[in-house]
Amino acid sequence: MGKNILGLNGSPRANGNTEALVDALIAGAKSAGHSANKANIRTMNIKPCIGCYQCVAGKGDPCVQKDDMKDIYTQLEQSDVIVFASPLYWWQVTAQMKIVIDRLFAVAAANGMHVPQKDVALIIAAESAREGNFAQIIPYYQTCLSKNLGWTDRGMILAGGVNMPGDVEKTPYIKQAEELGASF
Repeated sequence: MGKNILGLNGSPRANGNTEALVDALIAGAKSAGHSANKANIRTMNIKPCIGCYQCVAGKGDPCVQKDDMKDIYTQLEQSDVIVFASPLYWWQVTAQMKIVIDRLFAVAAANGMHVPQKDVALIIAAESAREGNFAQIIPYYQTCLSKNLGWTDRGMILAGGVNMPGDVEKTPYIKQAEELGASF
C-alpha cells in the first residue's frame, strides 16, 4: 500500500526551480503507487506564530490563529512523508517556509509536546553551487526537522547552481527528485 506524501513548496516564485523539483518528486511518488500532494505556501495566508501559548493551554485546534495553516495541519495529519522544499535564502529556508515550521509548534504543544511519527525529506534549490553553500541548512534540517521531532530522515536533494527559472531542468536534480519520490 502506498504512502501519503505532502510536498511543502516554500518558494515565493511560481514555476521556479524549487517547484519543478517538488513536481518531479510528486511524479516519482505517484509512479511508485503513492499518493502525493503539493502545498504552495506562497499562495496561502499563513501568519507567523504570535507566541501566545494558547496551543500549550489546549485552546487552539491546534492553533488559535484562523488562517490557511489549518489546511497544512490537516494535510500533515494525513501524511506519512513530509517534504520541505525551499530555495536557499541567506543559507536557510525562505521566510514563508520558516513560518510554517514555526507554526508546527502548535501541533506538538497540543499533543503534550509529542509530534506524530513521520518520514521527512528536504529539497533545497540554490543559486550557488560553491562548496559549503549548504553548511547551515543541513544541520538545521537534521536537528530541527528530523532528530528533535523524532522524524525519520529519508533524504536530501541539495540542488546548487540553479538560479533562473528552468535552470534545474538542465541538471540531474530532476531525476534525483523523481527517484526520491519513488523511494518512499
